Amino acid sequence: MRNVATLSLFALFLATSACAPNDFADDESNLDEDAADRGDAIIGGSAATGYPEAVLVDMKEGGQVTSLCSGSLIAPKVVLTAGHCVHGFTGWNVTAPFANKQTAKATSAATYDWDNESEYVDPNLHDVGLVFLDTPITLASYPTLATSAVAAGSKVQNIGRINNGTTSYTKLYLGPAVTVKNGSSYGFPFDYASSETIQSGDSGGPVVVNGSHKIVAVNSGSGGGTQVLARVDLVSKWINDQVAAHADTTAPSTPPAPSDPCGGVTYEGKCDGGKVVWCENSALQSITCSQGKTCGYDNANHYYNCL
Repeated sequence: MRNVATLSLFALFLATSACAPNDFADDESNLDEDAADRGDAIIGGSAATGYPEAVLVDMKEGGQVTSLCSGSLIAPKVVLTAGHCVHGFTGWNVTAPFANKQTAKATSAATYDWDNESEYVDPNLHDVGLVFLDTPITLASYPTLATSAVAAGSKVQNIGRINNGTTSYTKLYLGPAVTVKNGSSYGFPFDYASSETIQSGDSGGPVVVNGSHKIVAVNSGSGGGTQVLARVDLVSKWINDQVAAHADTTAPSTPPAPSDPCGGVTYEGKCDGGKVVWCENSALQSITCSQGKTCGYDNANHYYNCL
């Protein structure tokens, strides 16, 4: 990774997926040597334990893991990542370390338009991809996706699998807040730009509005102190269509509302000690009688009341 050359009005940013070692252990001992030499990893990042949707993405060719990326679960069977973490690969292993270490494999994926074979980010393409899991990874809730651009000067945070130069195979990290601006000034109209905090292996990791679970972009490429982040709002319809097409049909359907939600109590109500209890809007309601009043049947209104 990842030096950057400047040409006229825009820079060439190297895509930030990482090559995987032939054999790696599930610990923090494996080092991305380029990242360590540069010293430009996510500095001072903290474990992204508050983001169960954050996932490790290991890409495979011919059945073997050859590269590493990051990503986020946006539906039980759909992972959002970078287009260059999808194009050219034939399989994926996905791990959600902060969602009970759930894992899943995938053999299918899609990009919006990314078909770039170069190691550089193509400014004419959207570096956004989706991985479709063979089995679901379930979360209590899933993140939201931006459907419009964030304002220049907004604060965002990157999530990725490298912290202080060390590649992780067991967790992801939340980087410090950075300020984004439109990437058009760098020749990247489909991206945001900010100061550099990502590197090899962080590609595809979610970029969230500071302190939220709203994804505005995915980590794409970096170099020379600047990073580009592929915007998701520009392809939100495509993403939503793909999520709908890959819905988890094994998930139980929402049970029907009970026909007697109040357990036999009706709007007429009843007395319960010093209280009046009745059913309204499919839920039990109650009032406590006071000031010398007691519960009894109100003949004028035909329900129980404090009389």
